[in-house]
Amino acid sequence: MKLIYKLTLLSLALTCTNSYSVEITPLYAYRDGGDFTDESDTNNKTTISIDNTAAYGVLIAVPYERGKTLELYYSHQSTHLDSIDISNGATTAKTNIPITIDYLHIGGTAPISEDKDLPTFVSGGLGFTYMNPDFPDTQAELRPSMSIGIGLKYPVIENVAIRLETRGFATLFNNNSTLFCNGGCDLQVSGNGFFQFEVFTGLAIQF
Repeated sequence: MKLIYKLTLLSLALTCTNSYSVEITPLYAYRDGGDFTDESDTNNKTTISIDNTAAYGVLIAVPYERGKTLELYYSHQSTHLDSIDISNGATTAKTNIPITIDYLHIGGTAPISEDKDLPTFVSGGLGFTYMNPDFPDTQAELRPSMSIGIGLKYPVIENVAIRLETRGFATLFNNNSTLFCNGGCDLQVSGNGFFQFEVFTGLAIQF
């Protein structure tokens, strides 16, 4: 988390030296949880889901060309991993594990239309996903990720607009990776990605 705060402060420091304005958007989202395919038992592959929950975060944007922006995106989600096999001596039981998921991306937006009353845009970013289970004998994961979205802004008053956006996230990992496990479980996932989708709204304020 200290890294996130340092990057945010660095972004603010850099933008303050620019003649352009800075736009800050606190955001509130509803995020589709996503899932993993567990291949630790080759005879009984199972799907492990993450609960759909709310998320919150902030966007810091700086214009650099007509209608385009550079952005720093951060969001945080508290949710659960459902029905994970946990070993306890000779027995194994299924339990739900609390987990937090944080995204930190650097990216930007490009306009679809330049309608001043209802500007629309595409968005995207590259960065990292930090997944942190809250359970004994599990460990956090830091993985590269990307995002892409589409949104619009509805001006309310001068320098203030409502931002609505849908965004998809892809977190990358090696095929047959073992995740979250440090002696207490054995979660081996297939494929090369973990995918989530969110819809968010926020109040974009220019300074």
